[in-house]
Amino acid sequence: MTKKSALILAGALIVLGIICFPLQNLGKPDAECVPEGSPSSGFVDDESGCAISIESWEEISDWNSGPKLFRIAGLILIVGGVGVGIYGLTRKSTPRTTDTTPGDSTDGPPGA
Repeated sequence: MTKKSALILAGALIVLGIICFPLQNLGKPDAECVPEGSPSSGFVDDESGCAISIESWEEISDWNSGPKLFRIAGLILIVGGVGVGIYGLTRKSTPRTTDTTPGDSTDGPPGA
């Protein structure tokens, strides 16, 4: 892997990792309000100011306490990108040399 391709790969991994973080919120359940006087969970939705149903609160609680797979994947991609970037930056570039030993392919088979 060349230095340039390692740095390009590192940049791509870091960008993909950053993109993963906001994707986690796409599956977040919405709070469902209950009518006035109905049994509720005791929690209030900050956006609408109404009481949240028990079932809705259980879904929100499960989502909040569950693993955040996109965030975990994003973190792994970012750490991998940083590692590949460090590899790319510390890689020594080796100059290409041509082999000038006698008996190369221009001379035919060896011993001929």
